[in-house]
Amino acid sequence: MEPIMLLTAILGLSAVLFWGLVLAVAAVTELVTLNLVSIWFAVAALIAMIAALLGASLMVQFILFAVCSIVGFLIFTLLIRPKISKRVPMPTNADRILNKEGVVTDTINSTTGGGLIRVEGQIWSARTEEEGFIAKGSQVRVVNIRGVKAIVEPVEGKIEPLE
Repeated sequence: MEPIMLLTAILGLSAVLFWGLVLAVAAVTELVTLNLVSIWFAVAALIAMIAALLGASLMVQFILFAVCSIVGFLIFTLLIRPKISKRVPMPTNADRILNKEGVVTDTINSTTGGGLIRVEGQIWSARTEEEGFIAKGSQVRVVNIRGVKAIVEPVEGKIEPLE
């Protein structure tokens, strides 16, 4: 007499083998993506495979697979994803120069958009918010970062008007 699990077949495979393949594909997909995309399918396939081993009908196996997949997806979406998305972003080098003082190494000209500063040992492209220029050698403070340019203002004095 053959065991019950070998009598039920899905796509020509025994139900246990079918659910084992679904489990393997879902697990490999999860390992490749590392985004918690298919982990609930792997767990649901494992539960359906256990049901097949215990002799459950194909209908019960598929219902278990569907329900466990949906429940796993909802648990992930409602409980796990919000906790993952609350991670504190790591500051970048750009964040570290905000409100720091530096020295103009190439005259900053608001018309041409040119100018360089040295701040915290790094050379940055710089510009001003106002029209004018800041001469080479002047002390400046970084007030903002816009793209790859540091937005600066003079530490002392004002921005010189363009002639």
